[in-house]
Amino acid sequence: MSELLKKVNVSIEEIPGLGSFIVVPKGLEQVITDTTSISGVDPRGENTLYRGYTIEDLGMNADFYEAAYLISYGTLPTEEEYKEYRKKVDYWRTRVPEKVYDALKLLPQTHPMYYGAYGALLLGQIYAPEWRLDKDYLYEHQIRLIAQLPVIFAAAYNLAYHGTFLRPEGELSHAHDLLRMITMRDHSELEVRAFESSLILYMDHGFNASTFAVRVVGSTLSDMYSAVAAGIAALKGPLHGGANEEAMKMFLEVKKKASEKGVPMEEYIVEYIKEKLARKERVMGFGHRVYKLKDPRTDVAAEFVRKLKDGETWYKVIKAAEKVMWEAKRIPANIDLYTAILYYQLHIPVPMYTPVFAMGRVVGWTSHYIEQSLDNKLIRPTEKYVGPVGLKYQPMTARR
Repeated sequence: MSELLKKVNVSIEEIPGLGSFIVVPKGLEQVITDTTSISGVDPRGENTLYRGYTIEDLGMNADFYEAAYLISYGTLPTEEEYKEYRKKVDYWRTRVPEKVYDALKLLPQTHPMYYGAYGALLLGQIYAPEWRLDKDYLYEHQIRLIAQLPVIFAAAYNLAYHGTFLRPEGELSHAHDLLRMITMRDHSELEVRAFESSLILYMDHGFNASTFAVRVVGSTLSDMYSAVAAGIAALKGPLHGGANEEAMKMFLEVKKKASEKGVPMEEYIVEYIKEKLARKERVMGFGHRVYKLKDPRTDVAAEFVRKLKDGETWYKVIKAAEKVMWEAKRIPANIDLYTAILYYQLHIPVPMYTPVFAMGRVVGWTSHYIEQSLDNKLIRPTEKYVGPVGLKYQPMTARR
C-alpha cells in the first residue's frame, strides 16, 4: 500500500499538535473525494456514464428532456413522466421574471458568462430569498434554473451586443428555442438536433472543476442559485469550459492564414500546431484529466460536424490536428475541439460557446447540488502552511 501511495503522490504526514493528515497531489489529481450516482467512469474504466447509460448512447438517441430527467431523477422517464417534465421546463422557460429582463438591459458588453452568474443570483433573490432543503422544493428550483438560465444567457448577450433579443416560445422544444434565441435566426431539424445532442454531451461529467465548485458551495448550505453562480465562474476559465472558445479562435486563425498562403486548412493546421508546440504553447481542445486515450463524446459530435455545412472540410481539419497532437504529445482531442466547429457551423457567436456549455451543464450542477444537500458534509480540506513563522508587528517607521 505504501508503494501505491508513493506512485500516486499521496503520503501521510504528522503535524505537531494537530495529528495525522493525508497529503494528496496538487489539483486533487487521482483523488476520489466522494461518491456519486449521477455520472462518472464505470468501474471497468471503459465508458463514461449518466446514471448507467453511456454518454454516447444518450447523445445519439435521447432528447434534452429525457437526458435531463434521467440525470435529475435517476431513471429515463415514462411517457407520462416525460410529458409532465417537458411541460414544466417549457412553462418555466417562458416565465423569466420581467424584472430580470429589465436588469439585463443595463449590462455592458462583456464576456457573457458574467451575465449567467449575475442572472443566477438575481433569480435566487426573486425565487428563494429564504432557502429550504426539502426534496420537493429542491427539484422545483432545479427545473426553474434548467429552464431559465439559458434564456438569461441568450437575452443578455443579444441585448448587450445587438440591442434586442427574442423572447422564448413555449411551443418549441427546449433545444430549438434556445438555438433560435441565441442566433436570432431559423434552423433546420438537423441543426437543432446537433445542438440538442451537444447539450446532452455537456450535461454532466463527474467531479469536474465547476461541479466540484457547486458541491463545495452546496456543502455550506448556501442556496442552489448561489452554487450555480459559482459553477458558472469556474466554467468560465479557459482550462475548463472556455476551452471551446479558444479552440475556435485557433481554427479561425488557421482558416485565415491558410487562405493567405493558398493551402488547404488541413495542411496548414499541422504546421500551425507544430509551431505552437515548439514555442511550448498550450493547444486548446486537447487533453483531459480523465481521458488519456480518447474522449468518447467526440464520436457523437463528429457525426454532426460531418453532416453540417462544410462538414467534410472541417472534419479533415480536426483529424489532421488530432493526428499531429497524438504523434507529438500522445494527447487526444476532447469534446471542446469538436463543439467549437459544431457551434461555428450553427452560427453561434464564439463568446457564446461557453454559455452553451453551461446551458447543458446546469442539469448536472443542480443534480449534484441536490445529491450533496441530501447527504451533506461540509467540504473543508486542511492546508499545509509553508509560510514564515515568528514574525512580530513593526511600526511603519521601523520597516525596511
